[in-house]
Amino acid sequence: MVMGKHVEESLIFCDNMVILIRSNDIISDPRAMKYVNFYQKESIEYHLIGWNRDGHTKQSNNAHYYNNNIGYNIGGYKAALNRIKWFFYVIKTLLLFKKGNIVIHACDLDSAFPAIIYKKFFNRSVNVIFDVFDWYSATLYNQPKFILWSFKHMERIVVCSSYKIILCEVERKEQIPYPINESKISILPNIPDFSDRMFLVADPRYEFNNSLLTFAYVGGLVQERCLDEIIELALKGRINLLIAGYGGVNYEEKLSNLSDCPNIKYFGKVQYMDGLNIMYNADIIYAMYATSNPNHIYAAPNKYYEAMFLGKPLFTTKGTIVERKVIQNNIGYVAGESIESISDVIDTITHDDLMIMGKNASSLWNQKYCLYTKKYLDTIYKKMIF
Repeated sequence: MVMGKHVEESLIFCDNMVILIRSNDIISDPRAMKYVNFYQKESIEYHLIGWNRDGHTKQSNNAHYYNNNIGYNIGGYKAALNRIKWFFYVIKTLLLFKKGNIVIHACDLDSAFPAIIYKKFFNRSVNVIFDVFDWYSATLYNQPKFILWSFKHMERIVVCSSYKIILCEVERKEQIPYPINESKISILPNIPDFSDRMFLVADPRYEFNNSLLTFAYVGGLVQERCLDEIIELALKGRINLLIAGYGGVNYEEKLSNLSDCPNIKYFGKVQYMDGLNIMYNADIIYAMYATSNPNHIYAAPNKYYEAMFLGKPLFTTKGTIVERKVIQNNIGYVAGESIESISDVIDTITHDDLMIMGKNASSLWNQKYCLYTKKYLDTIYKKMIF
């Protein structure tokens, strides 16, 4: 909620509370919303601190939002200045809470660092959970050394000062470049948190008037996801493409201008369940990465688990941990990052293989992952916050 001045200047009283912080609107973030849904189900008192980046965040009675309409994927000095302002906003907002039994769940480095500053200087009794959505310094591999050093130092401070650390994949331990007590770490993959699949339906809006394979991509519209390549293949009539997402103005404009293309359907920014339905109506889920980005090699693959939940094969990148999982379980295809490599792999796909891989994905979901999130939240996470 965009809080009024009278609320900003008053203390918020609480005995036991979880404060969840994320540098986005939270409500469109599936991983963050898993925790929010858990708080609501268990009647746990909670408060949200988020960043209203596009000016469209819906109001909520138990949330503070930093109102700085800058959009996404902003870099350079402007990004650094906005980040510093965000740090001050988080600390200022945390100071509104009267000291009590408070646990801060920080969903990224941008949230965890100001939370640790608040802990060290204003409330040493608070426990901070660092949920490592991305190992941030790994995204700065092409930045000046001073910037890279600064973020590595911030990560070290946060990791050493946090009460608990949640990683998306066990392989991400390899990214932490210094010793850490294993008892602080637990693993919660980016698994869809649904008890049934009844909301998934075949929808004529997602059909094409041809027999080509239909790929689906739902996510951030950024170059590092090999979007130019898959869009080009659709334009050439090699495949059909269902695509939804936001964050890249150039891609949004380009896709909006392709409404007449018979092989592409673009849906813009969609709600999470709508995105799952788009992927459910496709033959293959597209989840490519850029191996030049160290974080992408260790990508915490939402789409890997979503593909299992939906019973669909995955199409991903060679040289990533997702490749290992896909090949080990025979639930998809892997290609290099060039349009030629992607095209060559598409040529090998048969409908029989798609059926087999889809069944393998569903079996893996039912056997290993359908109850993973519930068990984690009910046991490991519940102990963290009480």
